[in-house]
Amino acid sequence: MPRPRPPPPGRGPPGARRPMRDFFAAWLGTLRSPLLPLLRRALSSSSGSWDDPLSSAAAAVEAHFQAHWSALDAAARQDPAQVVAAGDWRSPLELPFLWLGDVHPSLLTSLLRTLSPSPRLLAAADRVDLRIRTSVPAVSDRLRLAQEAFVSAEVAGGADVEAFLEELKRVALEANRLRRGVLSELVAAAGGYQAALFLEALSRFVLSMHDPEVLRRFDQCRASPASYWSIFQDKVYRHKEGPCIFGKQEMGLASVEAA
Repeated sequence: MPRPRPPPPGRGPPGARRPMRDFFAAWLGTLRSPLLPLLRRALSSSSGSWDDPLSSAAAAVEAHFQAHWSALDAAARQDPAQVVAAGDWRSPLELPFLWLGDVHPSLLTSLLRTLSPSPRLLAAADRVDLRIRTSVPAVSDRLRLAQEAFVSAEVAGGADVEAFLEELKRVALEANRLRRGVLSELVAAAGGYQAALFLEALSRFVLSMHDPEVLRRFDQCRASPASYWSIFQDKVYRHKEGPCIFGKQEMGLASVEAA
């Protein structure tokens, strides 16, 4: 008899809930194989016919990212503080790209722009960016106000921890809702082959954040814990010889530009 699948994080009876760290490791493994190889094969053999496997391969990758954010929602309902603060399942290289627990929505539009898209698609990305520039500060302000209220109440001796965690949960859910909407809108605007290229770029980028070789180079760059972000900003896309280089191949963008 096959073993039952473990429940997603935050679900199931107490003691049976799947840790987000385990879920994320399995999620990355599925993205690495079979989903990304299937998408690449579909891209290389796309014929545009009615039975072209490209659309189903791209839809599977998009659904996989949506499932990840659904799992983050479940984790936020269980432990919102850990999700908002970036959980222990994140690699150190991921941290500069996170906003309230996961990738910043603007990263998605930035990746789309690396595809040298058509003017129509660029206009769609501009519209999405406008929504991001409006929504991200609003969600961030909501978190800031919750923090300020908690601090003031704590100083006065009457902080409501339960209410604070409830607001953290709402913030995390709103951030994930924004990420979901941005991805769906960009995939729909790109459509077909361009959407598949975009999803391939996103997959490669996420996987590169956990690639042992990339992380080894990242560790070489870290002079101290306090300075790694400035080093990363300075080195990430340089094309010079040296031990502290992150090329576009490692960051998952080389095949996108070649396409």
